[in-house]
Amino acid sequence: MLKTYLTSSAKGRAALSALEESRTRIDFPTLLETLPIVRAVLEDPKPPRELLAHVERLDGVKLAKSGLVVDPRKEKVPKPAKAFVEAIRIARQRITDYHEMQIPEGFALHDEMGTEFLEKPVPHAAAGVYVPGGRAFYPSSVLMGVIPAQVAGVERIVVATPPRAWEQSAELRWLVSELGIREVLLAGGAHGIAGLVSLMKCTKIAGPGNRWVAAAKHLLSGLVSVDLPAGPSEVLIIATEGAKAGDVAADLLAQAEHDPDAICILFTLDEKLAGAVRAELEIQLPLLKTAEVARTSLTRNGAAFVFSSLDELVASARTLAPEHLQLMGKRAERLEGTLLGTAGAVFVGNATPTAFGDYLAGPNHVLPTGGAARSFSGLSTRDYFRFGRSVKLSRQAARELSPAAATLAGFEGLAGHEASLRRRSSLPRRS
Repeated sequence: MLKTYLTSSAKGRAALSALEESRTRIDFPTLLETLPIVRAVLEDPKPPRELLAHVERLDGVKLAKSGLVVDPRKEKVPKPAKAFVEAIRIARQRITDYHEMQIPEGFALHDEMGTEFLEKPVPHAAAGVYVPGGRAFYPSSVLMGVIPAQVAGVERIVVATPPRAWEQSAELRWLVSELGIREVLLAGGAHGIAGLVSLMKCTKIAGPGNRWVAAAKHLLSGLVSVDLPAGPSEVLIIATEGAKAGDVAADLLAQAEHDPDAICILFTLDEKLAGAVRAELEIQLPLLKTAEVARTSLTRNGAAFVFSSLDELVASARTLAPEHLQLMGKRAERLEGTLLGTAGAVFVGNATPTAFGDYLAGPNHVLPTGGAARSFSGLSTRDYFRFGRSVKLSRQAARELSPAAATLAGFEGLAGHEASLRRRSSLPRRS
């Protein structure tokens, strides 16, 4: 089930190389498949006709125009079980506390010439938060998407989710209402993402999803601000001496059960540990209700790589730039600083499984996948701001700076720029 490779062998090197190369490829087939869906919804001459048609075709639910967007406050929903409510409130507080530390500060200053600079963080007016619901309802995704937007002060937050998830989960309806959301778009997948832009007029899109959701966000990224490439889940566990095989296996399974496309990789220096993890997987897997999905994921996308040296292991981990990186065992834990910049999130020590990060550790669980952690950070409060900037030159500054600016304009052949700037060189001094 979990293929094991020695990187010292030709077969192992080939498998590792294939894995690394897969991280630098754009998923063009999914982009091309998603393009007509997004285009149809965005260019619909009679909105939301196309969106409703795609909800019927792809979500399998026929909705009236009046039922496409609902107000959760108007629905009577029974309060969920006490344990669920208490867990949500613990998670909500921890996530809020963490994200409040991320509120950016602007600045206002004068330079020695009297030039005034102002940079001010301005919350997006309308943010769309996508909540997956194809396989199950994930309340954690609601919290992780909505709370940073609320902390940022976003005035209008719209949640998009598949209609069946909304209909079948009283907990989802209760939670969205509990968070004060007033608009829910009942559309999942790529068409749901497009609907957040075309119908709901959101200027920011955030939230994880499958490869079609990720592709739709990619296609729309030139039109509105999107958070990051967040596709199928993935984990890289680096395990050295001190790591427990049973814990490593459990943590691989925790990611594998997300999706058949989830990627679960083990890096180690110890071939015996890799074998022990493989044996533990065979023991633990049949005990999971999600065994079928997890087995498919591990068979398709799971692998253990046994390295000859720590340097080689670290170099490959940097290349993979995983969504989740777990460091288990003493030597692995010492890699925290080294690998912090090339992973979506790092989980240090045997007591810190990725699953804590999925729910209530504090940091956001919406993270870059597919190697995008080389370029993107995880979702944060900062993502819900844009930064307004202004500058005001004093007459002295304009006089002193205009010759240099005009010279550059002239070099670039922009005569109008040059003339505009040279006029400022003769501004009268203040009396």
